Amino acid sequence: MTDLQNKNILLFIPSGKGIYGTAISEEIEGRGARVYVYDERPSANAYSKLAFRIAKNQLQPYFLSYLQKIFSRHKDVKFDFLLIVRGEAFTPGAMKLLKNNYSEAKFLLYLWDSINYTDTRKIIPFFDKVFSFDSEDASRNQRIIHRPLFYINDYKKIATAEPGEIDLTFIGKVHSDRYKFLKEVNRESNKLQLKTFFYLYFPSKANYYLKRIADPAFSDTRVSDFKFKMLKSKEVANYISESKACLDSQHPSQSGLTMRTIEVLGANRKMITTNQYVRYYDFFRESNIQIVDINKPIIDLQFISSPFEKIASEIYEKYSLSSWINEIFA
Repeated sequence: MTDLQNKNILLFIPSGKGIYGTAISEEIEGRGARVYVYDERPSANAYSKLAFRIAKNQLQPYFLSYLQKIFSRHKDVKFDFLLIVRGEAFTPGAMKLLKNNYSEAKFLLYLWDSINYTDTRKIIPFFDKVFSFDSEDASRNQRIIHRPLFYINDYKKIATAEPGEIDLTFIGKVHSDRYKFLKEVNRESNKLQLKTFFYLYFPSKANYYLKRIADPAFSDTRVSDFKFKMLKSKEVANYISESKACLDSQHPSQSGLTMRTIEVLGANRKMITTNQYVRYYDFFRESNIQIVDINKPIIDLQFISSPFEKIASEIYEKYSLSSWINEIFA
């Protein structure tokens, strides 16, 4: 286990002290470190996220002011590590400012979205180590280390429980061609008389209405078909615990395994996914993971009804949050 006793760590992560920011900071603090957690953007609302995605260079004065406030708040703290997760809002100008203020800290970057999705190429040279969940990004850039995502302890706690009455569950954001895929899966599930739970999430109603205008696949949908509030972490874990199998579809511009894929692994539940790359991971078993065509998904009833095949403990633990921390801070 990596020794972080008495270390000071500045963590920037989407949603700040949200699900994953809290889980990471608690794991690190359990090792005797002090963690200061901030959102990787000045605001977590949907409009701010969109603004930084399309015009982060123009918003730099606003972002630099945000960083200056953080500097002032912790002017007496000497940081040993600075960890940025995702980093979409950061620019070379912001990184230079961070380097000037924390010249003795070790700078770490973890990309849980692909480079071509977040446009983070220009900030990579500022870091001592760079990790990505996407094996393709790592293969194209020798500075990037491939490190898959992690499951938090909520999933380890339910790994020994028997599945409940739900045959197939999907919980996630509606993006790209995911909705069209989910409609096809729902049609197949109805034919097989499966009990399903689908929770389709939009960050805001404005996002939904824009999608409805831009994408013909949404022309016959209603706002009531979707949810606009994220489920709490324990609620998600409870639904997965009650499920025999879970459904996932990655963004078409990314090849890395989603957080949900690793969480389902942590819960010892089956996965139906469109991600062809999952077959190259050490935990892949055809008995546990079914890869389907995003355009014509065929659901195998026998796959869902058969028991989960447990994987070796050393492989299972490799994807835990604890192991992720060990590798990031090694």
